Amino acid sequence: MSYSFLPSVTDLQSLLFYVMNAPYLFVSSSTVMTTGLVAVAMTLGIAVTTSKVVPWVDPFGVTSRLLRWLAPKLALVLAYFGLGSMALSTEILWRFHSSIPMETETQFRSGLGHLAVALLGIVALSPLLRGIARREWINSNFYALGYWAFQIAVLTPPWFAFQGQYELVLGVTKALLGVAFAATLVLFFRQRRSA
Repeated sequence: MSYSFLPSVTDLQSLLFYVMNAPYLFVSSSTVMTTGLVAVAMTLGIAVTTSKVVPWVDPFGVTSRLLRWLAPKLALVLAYFGLGSMALSTEILWRFHSSIPMETETQFRSGLGHLAVALLGIVALSPLLRGIARREWINSNFYALGYWAFQIAVLTPPWFAFQGQYELVLGVTKALLGVAFAATLVLFFRQRRSA
């Protein structure tokens, strides 16, 4: 039996049926929460854009300032979301493809989808990301890492446990978060000294 890497209409119908019957297995807490953050940012973006035409929508510019504060943090959350999803789906494909090709290819397509959504979110935020100082990016990284530390500690994504690899994936993820926090602290103190 051979499998195509590109989904057929039947594959898409099966996936839709699967998602409708067991959404909690397909859509994890990280997907829902990150999508919620993107929705909030888009809502703020619409309010900011509308306020330029209809000034009473945001008369004091609060929405604009909030969106400018949120943009680099959300961009980093999305970057970690897309890259992390892609890394995990690639690891799953690499390790388990020989024994369960269809399931691993589905996971890989899901990783590609998460990466595409993350990239679209970052592109939508790109006008607000221009001219952000290095110091603000470092501070924003603390928020993004904190968001993902919360996700991992409290709402561990169910796809971490794919094929019984929960402990491995959780351990690697915690180690990477620790390294990222340490690197961010180093950058923070260097930036502080140079300022």
